[in-house]
Amino acid sequence: MAGSIPESAFADRAAALAGAAAVSDRRWDALRRAARARLAPFGAAVLIAALAVALAAPVLAPYDPYAQDLGSALQAPGRAHLLGTDNVGRDVLSRVIWGTRVSLVAGFVSVAIAALAGSLLGIAAGYSGGRVDGLVMRVMDAVLSFPPLVLALALGAVLGAGLTGVLIALGVVYTPTFARLMRGQVLTVKARDYVEAARALGAPAWRIAWQHVLPNAAAPIVVQASLSVAFAILAEASLSFLGLGIQPPGASWGSMINAGRGYLQQAPWIVFGPGAALFVTVVGLNFVGDAIRDGLDPRLRG
Repeated sequence: MAGSIPESAFADRAAALAGAAAVSDRRWDALRRAARARLAPFGAAVLIAALAVALAAPVLAPYDPYAQDLGSALQAPGRAHLLGTDNVGRDVLSRVIWGTRVSLVAGFVSVAIAALAGSLLGIAAGYSGGRVDGLVMRVMDAVLSFPPLVLALALGAVLGAGLTGVLIALGVVYTPTFARLMRGQVLTVKARDYVEAARALGAPAWRIAWQHVLPNAAAPIVVQASLSVAFAILAEASLSFLGLGIQPPGASWGSMINAGRGYLQQAPWIVFGPGAALFVTVVGLNFVGDAIRDGLDPRLRG
């Protein structure tokens, strides 16, 4: 009959809908497994609270985090200053709240840089093979030969102190981890039947890598990224503590701990506030990362 739709078109459409439904079911199953992970609610609550504090810092902070009041220096916690004041009279609570922004930006942005760069390098090395694979992986091995904190310190010294230098330095430090992980996944995925079928049908290499290899190799990258954010926050605090991160009078948990270490006996609250915030945030993010790992682990699928 003229103008009728071939039955094969209906079959292709039905197959596409079935595939989309299967993907949706897998996503919901992963979310359910992640929600059932031990201490996942606590980690999610910490993450949501940290994001809310970072976004609403101008509203939540009771004082200007940079305003100095030498007459109120080293004031103990009380009604006026819930976490006390530092050695120049700045409100510790306000600085902790504003420091949340720095820590989250450093954690998420540096890991995003590393995940993007490492994934691209890993795909290029694993899918191309040969000299490209050898060159990329030897460079990654060279970067991994340096202790992470030492390399971050060296890059921070070259790039200069400040948040931008910290983001680039941490991104470079974590890139080899993602590159090696992605390369291993690509080597496994590209040998599967559906990739061979796409190659036999004449699909270009970039389309195979984008539509078939990358989606099936991305789950371990997501898990690694979720676990790396907490370590990146710790690394930023370490760089700021050593003087190569956020510079005074900027509010950073690491620099606040460094400024308060000389007053531990007479004013321990200077260190307690940022130290507690750093501890709770890192622990909560680790719980979130564990939940994501449990959700995406294929061995846990029923």
